[in-house]
Amino acid sequence: MAGNEAPGVARFVVTFVDRGPPCRVLRSAVHVPTGSPGPHPLLLAVHGRDGDPADLRPLLDTWTRAGYVVVAPYLPIPDKDADDIPTPDAVADQTAIMRFVLDRVLDADTEPANPLHGLIDPSKVGAAGMSLGGMVTYGLVSNTCCRDPRIRAAILMAAVRRAFPHGKYVPQKVPVMLVQGDADPGYHNSVTAYPQLASPKWFITLRGSQHSPPFETPRGPEAPLVDAATTAFWNRYLGGDTAAADQIVGAVDASNGKATLQRG
Repeated sequence: MAGNEAPGVARFVVTFVDRGPPCRVLRSAVHVPTGSPGPHPLLLAVHGRDGDPADLRPLLDTWTRAGYVVVAPYLPIPDKDADDIPTPDAVADQTAIMRFVLDRVLDADTEPANPLHGLIDPSKVGAAGMSLGGMVTYGLVSNTCCRDPRIRAAILMAAVRRAFPHGKYVPQKVPVMLVQGDADPGYHNSVTAYPQLASPKWFITLRGSQHSPPFETPRGPEAPLVDAATTAFWNRYLGGDTAAADQIVGAVDASNGKATLQRG
């Protein structure tokens, strides 16, 4: 375990051994709120294709300062087809890794000698994914191949949405928020997905925004809106703060037309 800190946030890395098959060592970045003993809601964060959790660090720190433990695995680079597109089996394997990491994190919370001991409320688990990590998150909440009933809310950030092997998409049973820029070539993924999702659902369109800047470093001018709206979403559906729904609406309204909101 190695660590470092930012204001209001303690960061460290934990390592879990998945004895498989295949047997593999899986590292996860952990962000913990400082100054509060817990238990806290838990957020699983899934980075984008060929990336790592550091790409999302400022956003994850924002959620942590709001009172959430964030665990972000370093996912292996997925196998790709002849067109350099990650294979469906590789993405399904990443959903399996996320479920394994969730198992181990919840186990760690019960182990007195573990740095995660007593920090997590297992009844309040969310998942958020960026780009290909968004497809993993879709799998965890709305595909029969990979659903995990422990996840109670999800955020899909510029999320890819393609077919999984051995499963089909079904209406999810948890609140979801989609966030994506309409200048992102993959914007159609969110436009197509939103009508197929069950309520409660939110879809924030960032006008003129590209794929990465709203979420990953270096971040663009959309970052404050994304930080505010996503934090309010967690507060509403994992924190039980009913007023947080109005905060999502207010954050979009305050953008002066740089973002629009659909809600169902």
